[in-house]
Amino acid sequence: MAAESTLAFLFLVGAAVAAVAFVGLVFGANILLSPRKPNANKSEPYECGMPQAGNPHVRFPLRFASFAVLFVIFDVESVLLFAVATRIRGDLAGGLALLGFASLLAFGLLYAWRTGALQWRS
Repeated sequence: MAAESTLAFLFLVGAAVAAVAFVGLVFGANILLSPRKPNANKSEPYECGMPQAGNPHVRFPLRFASFAVLFVIFDVESVLLFAVATRIRGDLAGGLALLGFASLLAFGLLYAWRTGALQWRS
């Protein structure tokens, strides 16, 4: 029994060493074989053969992120709400828990609505 576990451990160590060696071989081949001829066009953020139209570092409005976070929260919670609702099957405690969860979700939506988080301001 001990010999089998030692053999399994040695196989695992050998597989890990082989994986690390393969990654090292690929990175080494990349360093040795890749051409390196830097110029001004290649150091631009996006090289497509056309001159750059503007500054690539523009400020991204925060309202996009807040809408995305609200969407993900309410979307995932709604999907979980339907998934859990199918498993209750008449259980009173589960129904009350589901009702509490749905009320928290509705309260969150009402709060976002009241604070103006759902209004798009230009």
